Amino acid sequence: MKQIKAILGVALLAAFLAGPVIAQDKKETKKEAPLKEHKCTAACKDGKHMYAHGEKGHKCTDACKKMMMEKKS
Repeated sequence: MKQIKAILGVALLAAFLAGPVIAQDKKETKKEAPLKEHKCTAACKDGKHMYAHGEKGHKCTDACKKMMMEKKS
């Protein structure tokens, strides 16, 4: 009887500890928003476009990723 209680206790503890990990995986599966068409701004000069985050043609750099993380905080 003690073995059954011990096994049940270990199973419940494992399920309790795995809960946050499972919930975190679900949060990471967000749907990507469709990219917007580029609209030229004052930053676009001489045929060279400056694409904003979320526009077609934009490629995220480390600086861009850092800026987006700061906005989320």
